[in-house]
Amino acid sequence: MRRFHGGEVLPPLGVVPVPPDPRPHDCGQLWPGDVLFLHTDGAEDARDRDGRFFPLRGVLAEQADDTPARLVAGVHAALLRHTGGQLTDDVALLVLRNDRNP
Repeated sequence: MRRFHGGEVLPPLGVVPVPPDPRPHDCGQLWPGDVLFLHTDGAEDARDRDGRFFPLRGVLAEQADDTPARLVAGVHAALLRHTGGQLTDDVALLVLRNDRNP
């Protein structure tokens, strides 16, 4: 799994105004076959009844070869299992895959 890094972290949308001139930052390229998994903090911050955080990286590693739709469904199902079906924060999951031929 390749990780993209870089860019200035901005506060969550809606909390404070977006800077008037946010600058684009090149953080990598999505090559053919690459998958980009985007999520809100509600996915990583979800806790079980004992207070343990959701193991997002482990769940993603287990489902790395799934289609984008199955990856989202699988992570969502794992989140619900982990939290006993009670998500306490909003969660948004988005998967982008470059299906272009090399």
